[in-house]
Amino acid sequence: MLAGGRGSRLGSREKGEIRIGGERLVDIVVGGALASGCERAIVVGDVPCDSATVVREDPPFGGPVAGLAAALPEVDAEWIMLLACDLPHARLLCHLLAESFHHIGPEFDGLVAIHEGRVQWLSGYYLRSSVEAALARLGDPEGASLKILLDDMKLREVQDPEGLSRDIDTPEELEAIERGNEDT
Repeated sequence: MLAGGRGSRLGSREKGEIRIGGERLVDIVVGGALASGCERAIVVGDVPCDSATVVREDPPFGGPVAGLAAALPEVDAEWIMLLACDLPHARLLCHLLAESFHHIGPEFDGLVAIHEGRVQWLSGYYLRSSVEAALARLGDPEGASLKILLDDMKLREVQDPEGLSRDIDTPEELEAIERGNEDT
């Protein structure tokens, strides 16, 4: 789970520490991943989490690809579920991804959620060896986007019509989630 951003659009709030229904987002996301079958959770960022290993990208705030690169040495699984720390519907999203994962063929490098036609890079499963190969081709991960890293992979698209993969980027989105408004 990537939690190393600055949260600048949210007034520099640490997104993982935001509470929804009394529970921190980091705990919602990690809990969703573990409940859906992940054997271990790794959080990249400066957010403590008792049920996960916490690492930091170098340099801090190096971006999502740098965060993914920092987590890989801690991963010993063939597949990686990659998630953002600000997914308020992570429990349902992880269930959707896990159910889709059971039907993935060997021709795929992973699967990724698609909401309203947009790829949600931080809502997917990726073959670790494919991620490592993409990182090797890329070189320096600092400041790189996940689209640049993962776009050449053969990914199965998982439609997310309910918007379970929507994250929280703005005060208005946070306020809508806090009100229980599902139309964020």
